[in-house]
Amino acid sequence: MADRDFYKVLGVPRTATESEIRKAYRNLARKYHPDKNPGNVQAEEKFKDASHASDILLNKKKRELYDEFGEIGLKEGFNPDAYRQYRGGMSGMGGGGSREVTDFEDLLNGLRGAGGPRGGVGGPGFGGFQDFMGGEAVQELFRRGNRGRSRAADVISEITLGFVEAMRGGEREIQLVIPGEAEARRMKVRIPPGVKDGGQIRLRGQGIEGGDAVLKIRVDEHPVFRRDGDDLLMNLPVTVGEAYFGAKVTVPTLDGGVSLTVPKGAKSGNKLRLRGKGVPKSDGAGDLIVMVMIRLPEKQGEEVEKVVRELDKQYEGDVRADLKV
Repeated sequence: MADRDFYKVLGVPRTATESEIRKAYRNLARKYHPDKNPGNVQAEEKFKDASHASDILLNKKKRELYDEFGEIGLKEGFNPDAYRQYRGGMSGMGGGGSREVTDFEDLLNGLRGAGGPRGGVGGPGFGGFQDFMGGEAVQELFRRGNRGRSRAADVISEITLGFVEAMRGGEREIQLVIPGEAEARRMKVRIPPGVKDGGQIRLRGQGIEGGDAVLKIRVDEHPVFRRDGDDLLMNLPVTVGEAYFGAKVTVPTLDGGVSLTVPKGAKSGNKLRLRGKGVPKSDGAGDLIVMVMIRLPEKQGEEVEKVVRELDKQYEGDVRADLKV
């Protein structure tokens, strides 16, 4: 299966900046949103494609993997270093000549032609498909050479969680690749609420010959929330009127939307705290800290300019007078 061109989906060049990608997505979302195209299946598919493409290209880590490896780089447990070795070694397969691995089927066909996991790709230190998708799982096995698996060993793999999934916790079904086993093990793993990026989950007895399986946790970034210890941070856009007069607004939390009072005379940078709406933990939860961000109207024209000029006249003194070194 050929890779989808996420840049083409959004209509931007591969050199597009984050702001250009966001702008392109917003334009497509407005055009193809299901609410504006009820019953239009094609518009719904284009909306979904644009949303998926922006999710990938606005995530720095995913974009780097996609740019270098294509969609296969986005698969669960993908090992970039192992794939680079395969891609270099594949040039000698299938009748000679240089040949790049273009998708998952290419890789599997190449491995079959090379004699499976113990084929000659990349030399004797290479473990085949399980090394490619199992990350560090097979390295312990290779350190023992050809003596066989004479003792228990841990299997190290990686699992990527969505931000909200990591905060809420729950169950996730995974496929765990074990060196020497023909098929991946399917199992359900309990994700503890509030698990951190870079954390680990240890599955006792699920490794090699009774060893453990260690899952390294990677948590995706979120477009709204940022984590700061046990607290969650978010920016809250408000209008000039809401900041001046005060207002009640609805803000998202992990438990759903809640009402928040923006105080009269609020300024950009003011922080409002929602207690117990942050990162879940064993003895409760952290807080959600909301930073007020006054947003000017996007509309332009004489009418808006007139209002802004009148508003500008109401400032007293230099608003930057306190900026001193």
